[in-house]
Amino acid sequence: MEEQDLIIKKLTFTQRPIPIPADYRPMYKIALLVLILRLCCRAETSTLLKLHLFSWALASDKNSKKVLDFVKSNFQTDFSIWGIEPALNRALQFAIADNICEVVNGKTYKLTEKGFKFYELINGDKELFDKEKIFLNFIGKSKITDSRINSMSKQWSVNYVEN
Repeated sequence: MEEQDLIIKKLTFTQRPIPIPADYRPMYKIALLVLILRLCCRAETSTLLKLHLFSWALASDKNSKKVLDFVKSNFQTDFSIWGIEPALNRALQFAIADNICEVVNGKTYKLTEKGFKFYELINGDKELFDKEKIFLNFIGKSKITDSRINSMSKQWSVNYVEN
């Protein structure tokens, strides 16, 4: 085969519609982040691990039920590892770039004034994120604290890494 056979003279693309699941759409994840920060985080500020816990809980009814059972049992039931989603990390980057939230002290995320306005838009629509709002309002700002999440994550290494 000669080198001239490898030269591409014309390249064309045909656009095809590809549905993207809602969980991977940045705007969907940003809206969930805003709801989480506003409804479940003191001073509308959260660690990345807490955001991942709530995002994981909202990903399915099974996950939501597991978190609800954990809270209702006064944190006495077994609660294992939850998922860490790259889609949430990307949504955080977009939210920061669009000034919906900001990074505080390099390790926590805080809702901005623009984020509060976005929350008001989301909350004003009674049909939008209705299940998510019910779940997050039940959990509230005081039931799952950062210290509780840190102790839960420390159990990962005790129960899952060392064995």
